[in-house]
Amino acid sequence: MTLLRCSVRDTLVVLFVCLAVVRLGQADELYLLGSADTMSKVFRDEPQAFSPVATLSVAAAKNEVEGIQLVVAPQGTEDLHGVTLEVSDLVSDGGASLAGTHVTWNPVGYVETDKPNYPAVKVGWWPDPLLPAAAFDVPAGQWQPVWINVHVPADTPAGLYRGPITVRPANAPHQSVMLEVRVWDFAVPATQHVETCFPLYVEPLRKFYQLPQVPLEMYEEWTDFCMEYRICALLSGWPEFDRDLERLAERQLDRGGASFCLGGAGFQQGEPEERRRHNEAVVAGLKTLYDRVKTRGWIDRTYVYCHDEIGQEQYPFALELYSELKTAMPDLRLMQTFYKDNPIPDLDDVLDVWAPNTGRYKLDEFQAQQAKGDDVWWYVCCGPGPPFANLMIEWPAVDHRLLLWQNWKFQVTGFLYWGLNVWRDNLDVDPRWPASPWKAATWRNDAGAPYNGDGQLIYPGPDGKPLSSVRLENLRDGLEDYEYFWLLRDAVEQLRKADAARHAALLVEADKALAIDDAIVTDLTHFSQDPAAVRGARANLAQLIEQARAALNR
Repeated sequence: MTLLRCSVRDTLVVLFVCLAVVRLGQADELYLLGSADTMSKVFRDEPQAFSPVATLSVAAAKNEVEGIQLVVAPQGTEDLHGVTLEVSDLVSDGGASLAGTHVTWNPVGYVETDKPNYPAVKVGWWPDPLLPAAAFDVPAGQWQPVWINVHVPADTPAGLYRGPITVRPANAPHQSVMLEVRVWDFAVPATQHVETCFPLYVEPLRKFYQLPQVPLEMYEEWTDFCMEYRICALLSGWPEFDRDLERLAERQLDRGGASFCLGGAGFQQGEPEERRRHNEAVVAGLKTLYDRVKTRGWIDRTYVYCHDEIGQEQYPFALELYSELKTAMPDLRLMQTFYKDNPIPDLDDVLDVWAPNTGRYKLDEFQAQQAKGDDVWWYVCCGPGPPFANLMIEWPAVDHRLLLWQNWKFQVTGFLYWGLNVWRDNLDVDPRWPASPWKAATWRNDAGAPYNGDGQLIYPGPDGKPLSSVRLENLRDGLEDYEYFWLLRDAVEQLRKADAARHAALLVEADKALAIDDAIVTDLTHFSQDPAAVRGARANLAQLIEQARAALNR
């Protein structure tokens, strides 16, 4: 499926949607099978056009997860009941096997949005949660996308793998489609090269599942889930953080996390004596934790999240606390977010990581900070609105993925988001979701207008298990794409050292790909809305990585 968006000032316009459909005999008189790109959002109740295809095609590196959507569309007036999918092993031309257990499927669920505080192409039912892999029904006249992910193990031989996926309704004949997976001859690194900071709040877990307290093992299961998506969870509200510091930090870092948040550093704005006592307590508390991570050799992968979204009137209080922190722990990185005001140069001597909202990012200002040795991250939240990319439900799926292409293009080495599980209005509803409709609005502005899906990328599943979302899947894809750029740059640097003249033509092509063509990303408000174009650019990266590595081995 291709979903195109054009931006006319602040208005989003859907141009057309096209689904590719497989017709396979008598069963297609009852239902059709279509495919849609994961960078598209399939609305279940809107007319969409068909064109035939033969296979579902996926391309991925080793140690990568890549997906495609299979769309089940009943024909006529009969509902489909009890639909399940069966995935066979995939086999390459060379005889290697990719087990069917490495292919997962999840029906895409829908949540109803309220009229938001930003332009939206649609108010109503939007695809987002990925539901558990269980039998599902499809009413006549609706479409049901199924998210299919291929999890490619790191030791999978490169090649083209094929195997059938069989769709089995309880009240109609089965149909099969061929899944074709191209495995490229390189692996996505296990360790991340872009830092991530996404709070995973304890209290929503406790309230939704009606627990007296969240067991450590359950919280670790959720942080492990985040790491599967290449996201380092900020452990927000964990009551035994001091006790469990090493265990929780090691768990994330050993699973490939780029860094770990040691805690927060909020300042006081009261009387001098009150501020002095507060600052002493903050420094003493962090120093105890700092000494422990320093002993473990983790200090280079640790940072402190300073006072959130600081304003200009707060700079003197921030400087007071941050200076004391740097005096006590000079090699501890201090990270500062800001939404409006820019604390350069006021806090220049005490901050190590600058994290503006993407709507506040200015290339020249932050390149200067990078030249001094500081790191630059950025973040989105309730803002910025269109035409910036963001993670709200109504944004095109391609936007979620290209956020990380923007990171690479402007050499921003971290991405922060304010929440994974801000479930506010869903915490006291009985019966719990999915028995009751999900309330997508996380919070509202002063005028009462909502922000749909802001701060909630994970849904609460049965038995205390996390469920992914269309947005989270695309975010992981973007984080994996970032690693493609990192791998190509690494190979290019080695080629230049080995024999730049000999590899001149390849280096020209690689440099062009690393710069990211303006047709894909021009800046933070101009970027492609065409999934096929993004896939083409990604495939070009993969081919260049393979060529560069082959050249190094000759």
